[in-house]
Amino acid sequence: MANGLHKLNDTNANIAELQIQIAEMLPNLDKKNAELKVALVQVNKDKEAANEKEAIVSGEAEIVNKKAAEAQEIADDAEADLAAAKPELAAAQNAVRNLERASIVEIKAFKQPPEGVEFVLQCVAVLLGKKTDWASIKKDMLNDVNGFLDSLLNYDVEKVSDNVWNKARKGWITKPQFEPSAVKKVSVSAASLCIWCTACSKFAIVNKNV
Repeated sequence: MANGLHKLNDTNANIAELQIQIAEMLPNLDKKNAELKVALVQVNKDKEAANEKEAIVSGEAEIVNKKAAEAQEIADDAEADLAAAKPELAAAQNAVRNLERASIVEIKAFKQPPEGVEFVLQCVAVLLGKKTDWASIKKDMLNDVNGFLDSLLNYDVEKVSDNVWNKARKGWITKPQFEPSAVKKVSVSAASLCIWCTACSKFAIVNKNV
C-alpha cells in the first residue's frame, strides 16, 4: 500500500513537472506557430508573384514569337517580290544588249528625231542625269556610243533617287505613248530603250519595298 502511494506521488510529481514544462513551452510554441503563419503567408505571396511573373514572361514570349513569325513572313514575302523583280532587271539588261551600235549612231544622226524616239531618249536622259533637249542628248549622251551603252548596262537602279524616279515616271514612263510596241513602229532601238526604262522602274519599285 505504501509503495503504491509512493508511486502515485511520483507520478503526480512527474505530471506536475511536465505541466510546468509544457506551460513554459507554450509561449514558444505560440511564437513558432505565429512565425510559421507569417512564413506561410509570405510563401503564398511569393508563389503568387512567381505565378504572375511566369504569366508575364510567358505572355511576352508569346508576343516575341508572334512578332518573329510576322517578321519572317514579311522577309519571305520581300524575298519572293525581289525574286519576281529580278527578271525585270534582266529584261532591262537584255534590252541594252540587243541594241546595235549602228542603230544608236543612226539615232544620233537625226537633226530632229521622230517624236516617239525623242520622247524615249528624254526619259533615258533623266535617268542618267542629263539634259533633255535634243542638242544636249546628242552631245552629252550619244556622242560616245560605247560609253552610253556601258552606262545603261551597268546602271545601278538602287542608287537612283526617288526624285529622279518620280520625275521619270510622271513625265514619261506612265504616259500612254511610252509603250515599246508603239515606239517600235518608229525605231526598234528606241523601243529597246523604252523597255530598259520601264524594266528598271519596275525593279526599283519592288526593290524599294523589300
